[in-house]
Amino acid sequence: MPRKAKTSTKETALDTNPSEVAVTLVADGAEGVKYTDLTTDSDSPKKGFTPLPEKAVPVSVPLEVEEKVDDISQLMLRQFKRKQKLDLKKKKEQEKQLKLLEETKNLVDDTEEKYSVIEKFNPTAKDGLTQEQVSQRRKEKLTNEVKNKFSKSYASIICSNLFTFFNLLCVICAVALILVKAPIMDFAFCLIYAINLTIGIVQEIRSKITMDKMSLVKAPISKVIRNGEIIEIPTSEIVLNDVVILGIGNQIPCDSTVLDGSCEVNESMLTGESVPLKKTVGDSLYGGSYISSGHITVKVERVGDDSYIQRLSAKAKKFKKSPSQLLNAMNTIIKIIGILIIPISVSMGVINYINTDQASTVYARLQEAVPKTAAVVIGMIPSGMFLLTSMALAVGVIKLSKHNTSVQDMYALEMLARIDVLCLDKTGTITDGNMKVEEVVLLNPSEISIKDIIGSMQNALRDNNMTSIALIDYFGLNTLMIPKTTIPFSSDKKYSAVTFMDYGTYVLGAPSYIIKNLPERFEKIVQQNTMLGGRVLLLAHSNGNIEEDTLPKALKPLALIILQDNIRPDAIKTIKWFKENDVKIKIISGDDPITVSEIARKAGVEHYEAFINLEGLNDKEVFECVNKYTIFGRVSPEQKSILVKALKTHGHTVAMTGDGVNDILAMKEADCSITVASGSDATRNISHLVLMDNNFTSMPLIVNEGRRVINNIQQSSSLYLMKTLFTIFFALINIISNRLYPFGTGNMTILELLVIGIGSFFLSLQPNTERVKGGFLNTIITNALPGALILIFNMYAFTFLKNLFSIPITAEMELTIKVVLVTVGGLMYLYKVCEPFDLYRGLLFGSISTLMLIWLVFLIEPISGLAPLFPLNNPWENWSLVLLVTCLLQLNLPLLKIISSTLNKINFNIDIQL
Repeated sequence: MPRKAKTSTKETALDTNPSEVAVTLVADGAEGVKYTDLTTDSDSPKKGFTPLPEKAVPVSVPLEVEEKVDDISQLMLRQFKRKQKLDLKKKKEQEKQLKLLEETKNLVDDTEEKYSVIEKFNPTAKDGLTQEQVSQRRKEKLTNEVKNKFSKSYASIICSNLFTFFNLLCVICAVALILVKAPIMDFAFCLIYAINLTIGIVQEIRSKITMDKMSLVKAPISKVIRNGEIIEIPTSEIVLNDVVILGIGNQIPCDSTVLDGSCEVNESMLTGESVPLKKTVGDSLYGGSYISSGHITVKVERVGDDSYIQRLSAKAKKFKKSPSQLLNAMNTIIKIIGILIIPISVSMGVINYINTDQASTVYARLQEAVPKTAAVVIGMIPSGMFLLTSMALAVGVIKLSKHNTSVQDMYALEMLARIDVLCLDKTGTITDGNMKVEEVVLLNPSEISIKDIIGSMQNALRDNNMTSIALIDYFGLNTLMIPKTTIPFSSDKKYSAVTFMDYGTYVLGAPSYIIKNLPERFEKIVQQNTMLGGRVLLLAHSNGNIEEDTLPKALKPLALIILQDNIRPDAIKTIKWFKENDVKIKIISGDDPITVSEIARKAGVEHYEAFINLEGLNDKEVFECVNKYTIFGRVSPEQKSILVKALKTHGHTVAMTGDGVNDILAMKEADCSITVASGSDATRNISHLVLMDNNFTSMPLIVNEGRRVINNIQQSSSLYLMKTLFTIFFALINIISNRLYPFGTGNMTILELLVIGIGSFFLSLQPNTERVKGGFLNTIITNALPGALILIFNMYAFTFLKNLFSIPITAEMELTIKVVLVTVGGLMYLYKVCEPFDLYRGLLFGSISTLMLIWLVFLIEPISGLAPLFPLNNPWENWSLVLLVTCLLQLNLPLLKIISSTLNKINFNIDIQL
């Protein structure tokens, strides 16, 4: 027996044969853990085993089997062709990997000359560098510190905000207005731009300070050996020739050479390929790759900017930026307006000059034409929209930082707001990642105790995953057996193995991956426990040795070790929230699907009974099953990636959570990737979001913040784009009809300040947790176009009615009426944007309406320099014009609804084309 019994033995009869007895012992120090001895030859399972509750029996619908086994020759031919294709694919992947490494080899070799003159230290894997050697390296500045290439300097922040194409146009307009001695009101746009620039610069500096602080908080830590002691230091403090200890999940911090141990290295961060490479003593490792299995000690050969990962930053990290519609839309708007603004403004400038009083001097004509042309230029630039977008995203990032969330890609907030499928790994999300040994079932006699076998294996493997931690906590570590060859655990193999001198090979892992056909009575125990949510490991033995990473044959099952996960207390609440907010849950795990299904049932996952085992399925079958199932078990890292691709192909926006190296490929494919601070270095490096408190229960808050930001940006951006579209359309009509542009730069001040500025700012602050739907550019154009068309309608409807009824009106009063029609028309559009009204929006619209009424009655002359609509000496002098304007504005709301409903029926597919 593994441990000496401390309590009395409890005997349980098996069937009707009194000789078949199951003995359950409680071991020393193993409170609550059962040892069950089934080392008899009976084929009958133990009667005393608790029957599985009926509600916990998951029922899955199997995939349709494409291959019929009635024609063996055809089946063998198809399998042979499939194997050929797989072999060819692997060969191409390896060739691509080697080609990429060869193409960039010369960049690494450039450091040879520099390092050839540096004194080399040759520390041992046991002692490492001395303190004197470390001090010498620091004096030589041969540390791993890398300049922060991801954080802008203060100078670059100021320059990037000041020196833009649109700002240059504004400066040109301001200089032109100064030269023609334009009235002070025509320079109002300068004040607005100054405020926008100041807010933008201050906000970006605040974001920089916040992100820099967060970068310090999550600075990676490395284990190094110095003076014979293992210590933890920031990765940036590693020096040349330091001895570093690396285990599964660790990202290799610098170019290194293996001193001790063996491992498998995944260089997908460098080459984009997932083929793991075996590394042993003397082999080279590149910084930026990560350990997928095994445990090694390395000597650092390159540090800082001389490391491979830093020198190849353009090619090294195939980190896919979030496919932001927001960013694409902004870039598209800038390009289109940048193309249109020059020909339209020049043409409008010529038309304005031609249509001025030709009897006047050239300077006098310029004094009239320049302000009107400048108004076209300023009106076409939706500068506030860009500021609003960057501000809203930056504020969202800062708010999330207060909730222990590090946003590594600002535009990831948009993708998070759009997600309709969330892919979870069982461990660390539904469960808290902590495991404990629940029961040990002895299957066959063993000369060595289970405790000594597991303890020796863990000592030889030195894995640091949660399963290993649970095994070490229970069985401990020992050096009873001397290891000869090891196969570290990996998510592909799902087992680990050790060949010991004089003791043969012991294998520990998923039963189906070690022995395909367990005896029926053992298989029933495995099924029983997996259906109850337990994780079952099989310990098997063979007298043979591991040969070239291949297990020996004739493996004999020795014991089943049953572990249990702890379900997170708040997991049920979190999953319920996603269900209520139209986000589907898919659980993708390397564990047995039956186990995962039972845990999903306990956590409240919808359709938990729809599960499938992906072991042995080809890529096509994996791709086709993605919409049929909720639970995916025995999933390899490559299959996780295929599942995410398949979901995206079916039109879903996918978020992927994970904390281990086996999740990386899928996280790189996802629209938004999320990990925890305790996750592996590699997952933190490629994730869009890092949960610094290791708590996935904050996900609803993060999703809501993303939805608030993007919904409000979409809503508010339409106000800015309304003015831009109106200016473009109105200018083009005036160019075609050869008419003078009526407005100056100061005439739009109230529209820009009250309706667009204040309106968009306060709308962007309101909570909005609706899932983001539709393409960004398509949405804002569809929303803004009705507003622009209404303003055009107001202009020409007034001109038509004025001419129809021959209404006498001065040029000054006509300009006033047109400014009022544009400004109050914008207010009518704001009314539509605010629908449906609540208390917040009602107060906002009421306040802006009140301010606009005050402007109309009392301040239109002093603020806008226009003829008063209600003169103080005779307020009712323009009553007929006021009545006409009121009637036109009354038509705005019904026309807006008609135009909007018509446009909503038209799918422009602008975002798809982008």
